[in-house]
Amino acid sequence: MRQASWNEIFAARREPFAIAPDVPAEPTGWRRLFWWEDAVTLGLLAVIMLSVVASIQAAEWVDHMPPLYPIALLGLLMGALFSRVRWPEGFIHLIALPLGAAGILGQLIGIMSGPTPWDRYEQLHERMGAWFNIAFTGGISNDDLPFILLVVSLCWLTSYWSSWAVFRWRNAWLALLPAGGALTANFAFQTAQFSFAFVIFLLGGALLLTRLHLMERSRSWRQEQTPYPPMLSLSVMHATFWTALLLLGLAWLMPRAEHSTTLDGTWDRATAPIEERMESVSRLFVSVDAKKPVRIHNFNNFLPFLGSIDLPDAPAFEIVGGQLDQPGYLRAQAYYLYTPAGWQEGLSNMSQLADGEEPDAYGELADRTDVSIQVINRSDRDNTIMTLGQPVNADVPSRFEWWSSREDVNAIKSRRNLDDGSRYESTGSVSVATEETLRAAGSSYPGWVYERYLQLPDEFPQSVRGLAAEVAGTEPTAYDQALAIEAYLRTIPYDVDVPKPPPGRDAIEYFLFETQRGYFDYHASAMVVMLRSQGVPARLAVGYIIEPSGAEGEVFRYQVSEQDAYAWPEVYFPNLGWVEFNPTPNLPRVQRPGGAGPGPGASGETNIVPPNVLGFEDLGSLPPEAGDGGATAQASTSSSSRPTQWILIGIAAGLAALLVSGAGGLSYAWLRGLRSLEPPARLWEQTVRLASWARLPALGSATPREYARTLREQTGAEEIDTLRDAYVRYRFGGQRIGEAEAERLEQAWRSVRGVLLRRLWPL
Repeated sequence: MRQASWNEIFAARREPFAIAPDVPAEPTGWRRLFWWEDAVTLGLLAVIMLSVVASIQAAEWVDHMPPLYPIALLGLLMGALFSRVRWPEGFIHLIALPLGAAGILGQLIGIMSGPTPWDRYEQLHERMGAWFNIAFTGGISNDDLPFILLVVSLCWLTSYWSSWAVFRWRNAWLALLPAGGALTANFAFQTAQFSFAFVIFLLGGALLLTRLHLMERSRSWRQEQTPYPPMLSLSVMHATFWTALLLLGLAWLMPRAEHSTTLDGTWDRATAPIEERMESVSRLFVSVDAKKPVRIHNFNNFLPFLGSIDLPDAPAFEIVGGQLDQPGYLRAQAYYLYTPAGWQEGLSNMSQLADGEEPDAYGELADRTDVSIQVINRSDRDNTIMTLGQPVNADVPSRFEWWSSREDVNAIKSRRNLDDGSRYESTGSVSVATEETLRAAGSSYPGWVYERYLQLPDEFPQSVRGLAAEVAGTEPTAYDQALAIEAYLRTIPYDVDVPKPPPGRDAIEYFLFETQRGYFDYHASAMVVMLRSQGVPARLAVGYIIEPSGAEGEVFRYQVSEQDAYAWPEVYFPNLGWVEFNPTPNLPRVQRPGGAGPGPGASGETNIVPPNVLGFEDLGSLPPEAGDGGATAQASTSSSSRPTQWILIGIAAGLAALLVSGAGGLSYAWLRGLRSLEPPARLWEQTVRLASWARLPALGSATPREYARTLREQTGAEEIDTLRDAYVRYRFGGQRIGEAEAERLEQAWRSVRGVLLRRLWPL
């Protein structure tokens, strides 16, 4: 059967204004810039890209995001114009990148403060330099400028790439995938809601795919001298628009997967490694506003100071224990390293524990008692074991995390993931010392306490130190100093709607002297650093509060939600261990047992006080129905009631996860083959690897001493000798190192790393 030609199809038409088929000539040279077909394509691409920009702009991830529309339009126009230049592609990109960087710089200078552009550039340079220093030294940054730079740069790059892919490569998929990944990543991290920008993107994408396909067919028709209607592309776009709109409407009416635990579980397992890899990166972007209700404490290595928070009413745990007569402190972990922007956990040691094994960390401490509870997870969480008081043991295979001493307990971590419905029994050690005993504890602290728990940064504000001296400087004992600072901080109002600390400003100084309101992270942290400034060892603990009024049933079952998240200071007293305080005014102070008790060291035995003195009666043996009744059913209901995104959104979010995994892959490639090495060998190999990237490779005949001398002469990195000596002693002498030297080597590595990175990427 013969196919009809365009002439035959349109020959029957007798419309007075019909345009006869023809073989339109494709413009060449400079006239191509004004061809209406390319103008329509560019306009359609602009609608697609600006819908993505509008979605990102409306998300308001940070407070000072500049308008993204100009930089996106600049990228589109540059891609469309440069694609017409018939020079080698690599050479064209070398010209385009500096021009795009100039546009990005102009956007950033526009949001800086200063009377002249040069002053604004100096501020930009200083803030980015400070951020890079934090990034390479392991600190925490609350500056939103790096995130703004990242978004503006990606906005220009994505627009330029999409325009180049359309006009140079004639490939709509390569144009749509980066923009779609950015849109879905932006959409996936917000609360589920209707997105008009997403609809515009889908419609525009369908039109662009159809249009580029037709343009390629039109080109072949012109080459074959086959006539076709000049306005055919507009007719096809019109038909495609209504067809795509109909398909979107049908997709909207389809039933959604509201109860897909399998999809949720698969997604969590797939993204868990990515989250672990990105954990260390998140410390550099703490100013980014989380649009979904999330846990304020993730129990990882960093605890940044945030601005306003939203504590979701999502179930966290179910606690089965004794009767409480005051709030109980359900402890997860502690932090000891203070920085102006947040807390860090610091390096810790690990010891494997068998089921029920105790680390014997509190055997020689007086006036402490063990309290056991049963914990049932009501959400998918990490592997942190929750305890009432300082962690002692758990009835699941665990590892025991401690710092410089076995008495210096940080946390207990389960060796398997604790999913929704997981249950275990944990034991914690709680101080039952009286006020008289705490006052008589003295100040003969162990060496590891002095070394770690009086730490303050070099730039610690003198105003905070002066305030602490004014409030507690005249008190006779460490306990009285703690009470005085606690009482002062309880006069500062509790408020979860507070501004973020400004970049470069110490968060606690900002809390004490500027906002003068805040929540538990600020109150507890302020007490810790104020005590340290007066020579009293303290640290920050995080976890949850168990409210006495929340008990259910005869066996006292307590429901704990994310609204009960909390932080509190722990103060160390010689021979008594860590003792909790509460300077946050939304809950009462910790009540101590009454009556005078023997001072620390008065006897060789621990003074055992009945658990109900602190609020928990002995657990005893719980009947099976009390420990298990309703738990499985409730866990299943909780797990299955979580709403999921559309299948389409889930697939698109998967594309975004692939982009994020690139950063995780770089981290994996960097540490591949090094994780199992001892610190001297690992740090030396990292130095050699980074130096080779900085164009300073090691010659095969060079010894470590010769290579270190070469690096020192060419880079000025003096600490290279420290890494070299430790490596030589380990490699050729079999000498292992202790905890103190390992920490010193890490500091030396950070110094050398900074020098090599500056050589690799000059700022």
